[in-house]
Amino acid sequence: MNNNINFTEEELDLADQYLSGQMSVEERIAFEQRLQNDSDWAVKFKEIQIMALGIQEASLRNEMQQWSQQKKAARVRSINGIKKIAAAAAILLSVSVLGWMLIFKKSGTEQLYADFYKPDPGLATKMSLSDNYEFERAMVDYKTGDYKAALERWNKLLPLEPANDTLHYFIATANLGVDNTAAALQFFNKVLQQNNSAFAGEAYWYKGLALLKQGKKAEAVTAIEQSTHPQKSALLQKLKN
Repeated sequence: MNNNINFTEEELDLADQYLSGQMSVEERIAFEQRLQNDSDWAVKFKEIQIMALGIQEASLRNEMQQWSQQKKAARVRSINGIKKIAAAAAILLSVSVLGWMLIFKKSGTEQLYADFYKPDPGLATKMSLSDNYEFERAMVDYKTGDYKAALERWNKLLPLEPANDTLHYFIATANLGVDNTAAALQFFNKVLQQNNSAFAGEAYWYKGLALLKQGKKAEAVTAIEQSTHPQKSALLQKLKN
């Protein structure tokens, strides 16, 4: 992808009308003729198609995850009868299974992290402001779960915007997505060091989860207490029981 291409609002609107089927027959023919005759416009339109695909994939990923969860729930109900038949055999295996679980079982704080961690959904991407192109292109990667690609782009922006709390926050959440907890904490702290950051409430939540993953329960409680996340009370109750 060519990262130096700039788009005007008119070009984006025109491409959106074509991709969404909102053009008349005459407009569609004229649009396609322009694609054939104007190589620069053809390149721009290809870039817009790629960006649109990335956003669609993010939406499809969420829908597929929900469908998969529903399918698993249905499958669990259907095998209840088989479970009853297998109960006797399970007793014979219980000793070895329990031994295996003791080896591989997550710690209490790690399990709470797994139960409560959900990636930040990210920001809406308009791809309309050329100054923000790199940031928003990385946001498409982030929303499709390609955290490494998003980090590559965002890290390149850091020298240009070293005090940008939005950039710090999403670098932190992307690092959490690739299990780089130490780096995530570093950037969540950068967000929280700034006065009145719009991301402070969520930064405290994810900082607390990252600390839980590291087994630092007391520090996690302190951070989560300052968050504004809707599941804050539920997690604190489990941590304090």
